[in-house]
Amino acid sequence: MADKTKKELLSTIEKLEKQIEKLLDENSSLWFMLDELDKSNVTNPEYFKHVATAIKNVRKSKLMTPKKVGEA
Repeated sequence: MADKTKKELLSTIEKLEKQIEKLLDENSSLWFMLDELDKSNVTNPEYFKHVATAIKNVRKSKLMTPKKVGEA
């Protein structure tokens, strides 16, 4: 570490600052997502029924979507 030049150290500091900024942004996003999940209260049976219905519809749509293009 002592053998690095000032330019190399500044470059390393800049990379680390960018990494810190990225991690802080991810942290903020995750906390926002947790807050939204908490607000949505998906565990409430009333809401869970709607979520289960939506998942069932998505699965049904997926099954009805052709996977390969073939001859008619």
